[in-house]
Amino acid sequence: MDHLYRTHEYLLRHTRRGLQRSLMEEIDWSQRIIGIRGSRGVGKTTFLLDYARRHYAPTSRECLYINLNQFCFTVDSLGSFVDSFVEQGGRTLLLDQVFKYPNWTEEFKQCYHRHPDLRIIFTASAVMNLEEDDPELARLAAIYHLAGFSLREFIQLDSGIALPAVSLEDVMTRPQELVAELARTLNPDLWLDRYLEYGYYPFHLEPRLYSENLLKTLNMTLEVDLLFIKQLEQRLLYKLRKLIYLLAQQPPHTALNVSQLAAAIETSRLTVMNYIRYLADARVLRPVFKQDDSELRRPSQVYLGNPNLYQVLQPEHPDRGEHLRTFVFNQLSKEHDFRLSPRGARSLFEIDGRWLLQIEDSLEGRYRSDRHYALRQGDFTRDKSIPVWLFGFLY
Repeated sequence: MDHLYRTHEYLLRHTRRGLQRSLMEEIDWSQRIIGIRGSRGVGKTTFLLDYARRHYAPTSRECLYINLNQFCFTVDSLGSFVDSFVEQGGRTLLLDQVFKYPNWTEEFKQCYHRHPDLRIIFTASAVMNLEEDDPELARLAAIYHLAGFSLREFIQLDSGIALPAVSLEDVMTRPQELVAELARTLNPDLWLDRYLEYGYYPFHLEPRLYSENLLKTLNMTLEVDLLFIKQLEQRLLYKLRKLIYLLAQQPPHTALNVSQLAAAIETSRLTVMNYIRYLADARVLRPVFKQDDSELRRPSQVYLGNPNLYQVLQPEHPDRGEHLRTFVFNQLSKEHDFRLSPRGARSLFEIDGRWLLQIEDSLEGRYRSDRHYALRQGDFTRDKSIPVWLFGFLY
């Protein structure tokens, strides 16, 4: 166990401190089992280490970070390790990559009942469905989703300026007031292009090329999060990669043609639909459904999961409107629902069943009073006109 404490102390002293993420304030830390679920690369490990830094000294024996791909766990059981940890005064266990340990859910439940004073905080892949895989543990655990950086968090990290998050209600009903308040501090529009290129992931803090890190993360998502966790065959990796690439090359807001995609990757329509669901779980793709459609049906459109993915999937000048819609959907997705409006326009969406929102680089055609406009360029003194960057302040 001592070598794990030494690793824990080294990581706390030498890993870059992360930004105070908004999720840190949302979690009920009184819960005894807390799961942090998120897509690969968004900073789940850093989140655990930041928690340890904020609440314990690096040399404290009460808290311990462990990556469960440690070789010692091929021989020692997690349950017996936890028993020893608690006997030596341990109170909080931070467990990373739990899917690397077989039968982890059963041992979690045993530890929960055996050690009432122990808190376990673990990270999980976005593709893991604890509610279906182990409903009993899902009832015991509080599960939270860690998204990538919002535009607000990215600006705060780059500038050091503390910025408030805003509600969607305020964005939709009083955007001019919010813009005026923020303009006293800075102009967020100046950060938007940088965010669209490299702001969602924390890779830009590292010296290596951002696009190379992103490509590695995307491939690891497919090879580990999907093939390993979903137990797909290795030979299917090529089909998954081809499907993502084909969807990324489609013209803006093209209706999804499942038959065409099935023919292109030489598989069935049902398999294409399953792949899209898996990739949506992994936050690589973002399906958009019609207003009254079940998410088990075919989506109407499919966007990339976040705007940075264009760096490796469509690096040559992606359509500006599509890029901005990807940004807005990504920022909304943490807490809000968005659907394709039944009114026909393919850039018109219904948000939370309340607001019609048209998302464009700039408004072409006449202004309509029945909807809101999210625009990169335009007259923002007009009622219901919202600068697109304001959606980046939702979390």
